[in-house]
Order: sequence, then structure tokens, then C-alpha cells
Amino acid sequence: MVLSRSVDEMLAVRIARQLVEASPPADPSDAAERDRAAARLGACRDLIDAAQGRILWGGFNPDQGYDPRAYRLDPDSPIEYFQLTEFEPSVWARLYLSTFMFPGTYEVRQEGNVVVLALDAQFRSDLLPGDYPYPFWHSPNKWTAYVNARKVLLIFRSGRLVASMRQSPPPEALNLIRRRWDAQWSWTDEAGLPQPRVALFSYLFSEDNPHVAALDASYRALEEQFRAQNCVLCHEPDNRSRINDLLLLGYPNQALVMRRTLVTVLEANEMPPGSSLAHAKPGLRDSAVQQELVRLARIFERDADAAMAYEQLKRASRPLQDD
Repeated sequence: MVLSRSVDEMLAVRIARQLVEASPPADPSDAAERDRAAARLGACRDLIDAAQGRILWGGFNPDQGYDPRAYRLDPDSPIEYFQLTEFEPSVWARLYLSTFMFPGTYEVRQEGNVVVLALDAQFRSDLLPGDYPYPFWHSPNKWTAYVNARKVLLIFRSGRLVASMRQSPPPEALNLIRRRWDAQWSWTDEAGLPQPRVALFSYLFSEDNPHVAALDASYRALEEQFRAQNCVLCHEPDNRSRINDLLLLGYPNQALVMRRTLVTVLEANEMPPGSSLAHAKPGLRDSAVQQELVRLARIFERDADAAMAYEQLKRASRPLQDD
């Protein structure tokens, strides 16, 4: 007797076939092939639609398992644990998922209350620094894990793609790989171009998208205020504050996911968080600064929604990929 597959399992198989086609093996230093893979992945309607506007991404820890809720732990806990970062799905697909190549082998299985799609994968380890979403090598442990990643896991629950994780061998089984880092999260290259290039709106959006210029201006105005209030320090990739479901504020593309919640958080004055040690309450002390951030956040949300809607219409107009 053959048991019928669940909706999650059928969705996982369909997406697996599309990812294998979109990002096949290539020279790990070939930036042009990576860019082509990024464009194809960003156009995978099943993949993007299944995430429903939000996806979590990070390293898989066998002690924490496959349920992303296990990666949300007390930030004051003394134990070491993996945390996940929150992204807009097309940003994750184009910037992060595209750094992996898929030879074609995969497995779909039930793990507790989730369905796991485990794809064999190879990391594009020889790209130029600006071809990565941010300097993964700021942490030798993270860079070593990325370079040695052998699988990408996609986690499905109730018809939704809720998270994705890169799976590497245990750290003790790996030799540490170091890549020189100058402690700059962003920089300008020798040609005077801002880097990482893939973190810019010009990498994510179509050249004919009429909303990108306004979006870039509204993001830069908001980012300037974030930096003035030291918000970015807690929302950088090293996650020194151990934030659950980390949001990256210092990069244009990565910050897009915050457009849905930022106004609400700022209006409630919930950031920065309070400190139990210092008995400090959360929120900004200057109401004028708070209101200015709310104003800028509304403009950013409006411009981001317009740019994203334009891309969604273009994606919907393309023919569905064959299984």
C-alpha cells in the first residue's frame, strides 16, 4: 500500500525540482552564474509564495532540531545556541539561497510537526567579497560552516515554508577556515561603488521598476536616524544582543522585511529593549525622535510596498515552471 503524500510533501517536491533547475553546479567563483541563479530563484513563484512574506534563515543545530521555534530562546541564557534571521522571501532567495548550488539529489521527510526538504548543496565559496550578502567571514566559525555546508534544509508547516537552514558537519570535525576581514560591514570598492553590491536595491529589483529611486531615498533617511540612535549596533549580523529572529537594519535589501512591523513597534515605543540588569524601560526617551522615526518608517513602508508589488506583478505574469 502506498500512502499519499501530504500537501507539504508535494509542495516540497515541486520546489526541490525548481531549485535544482534554477541553481545547478558551476564554478564556485563564477559571479555571473550566481547572478543568473539569483534571478531564477527570485522568480520561483512556488518558493516565494510558500513563504508568505517572511522566512527565517540560519545554521542548523541538531540539538535544537528542525522546528524553528526551538531557535527562539532566552537571550540572557548562558548556553550557546543558534538563532535565525528574518528575511523577505525574495531577498533570501536571491541573496542567500543563490550562494548555494544544487546537484539534484534531495530527500523529503516528516520530522515531528514539520516536513523537511533536504537538498544536497555546495556553497559558492570563491566569490568576491561584495558578492555575499555581508561578510560571513566576520566569524571564522560561521565562514567555516558556510564553506563546508553540504545540505540546505527547507522547513514546511501547514502549507507554508517557514524556515530554511544550512547544514554543515559538526564544528569539531572541521578545520577552521579564515578569510581576512577589516571589520567593515559595508565599504566602497576601488571603482567607488558601494559594497556588498548584492545588498543594494539595484540587485534585487528590475531595472524598469519605477519605485526603486524613492525607496532608496526613504531607506537612507531611515537608516540615518537608526544610526543616530545606535539601532544598527544591535541589528548587525554578529547579533551581539542575541536577538531572536534577528532583523538586519544596515543593508537595504535585508531591511525590507521590517516594513510590515516597524511602524507598530515604533509607535508602541518598544525599541530599544529594556534591560533587567539596569532596570531600564524599553523605548526612546525623546518623543520627537520617536515621532520622526515613525514618519520615516511610514514612508519606507509605502515605497517598499510599491516596489515589491511591481515585482510581484512581473512574477505573476511569467508562465509557471513545469514540474
